[in-house]
Amino acid sequence: MNTTKHALLRCKHRGIRGDILGIIENFGRTAYAPGGATKIFFGNKEYEQAIREIKKTIKLLERAKGGTLIMAEDNILTVYRF
Repeated sequence: MNTTKHALLRCKHRGIRGDILGIIENFGRTAYAPGGATKIFFGNKEYEQAIREIKKTIKLLERAKGGTLIMAEDNILTVYRF
């Protein structure tokens, strides 16, 4: 995502770091804004949905821990846990 000088200045003034912009972009709700622009909003509903998705990812990470793939080129030959 490209950020204008104006937006970078506003981020600095408002204490919004780049990683926060990424969260808003990835988890926010989009809507049309005046002039053909797009607005991305990260409110309570979006926050709750993001938390649910992250918790689900954490559970998957826990299940994947210890898993091993043996591959050749783009083929999975076997899988196991150690």
